[in-house]
Amino acid sequence: MAYKTPGVYVKEVSLFPPSVAQVETAIPAFVGYTKIAVDPNGKDLTNRPVKIKSLVEFQSLYGDGYTPASYKVVADATKGNALVSVTPEKQFYLYDALRQFFDNGGGDCYIVSVGSFSASIDFTSLKNGFDQLRKFDEPTLLLSPDAVGDRKSVV
Repeated sequence: MAYKTPGVYVKEVSLFPPSVAQVETAIPAFVGYTKIAVDPNGKDLTNRPVKIKSLVEFQSLYGDGYTPASYKVVADATKGNALVSVTPEKQFYLYDALRQFFDNGGGDCYIVSVGSFSASIDFTSLKNGFDQLRKFDEPTLLLSPDAVGDRKSVV
């Protein structure tokens, strides 16, 4: 440090680490449908909030994403059988949302499985999953990617 004028100068030296500690600001909770919901001991995890740290941990407890068994294909015969739409028989988004969450640097989160892929997407089941989270203070961001599949209920 170069001083250009004479005088008394004070140089502050901190002996302590920074006083602000880094903490999680938002812990998300994902509610939706999964392939399975079983812990390593064989105990059912349906409608039980579970804190996980990685996609690998999710896959070990809840399985992989949903693969549609069939698609509905609509073609327009007047336009040379051009495709109009291709729609899966049903679709679940929880696994894909979690994969993107962890791919983009996500950390700890809670998972609530409200049923398996054999079930129909239902607003009441999703709401019951959110109700299970009331016992926990940590989750501050509530998500249900599968809620877009409940076309019968409008909230």
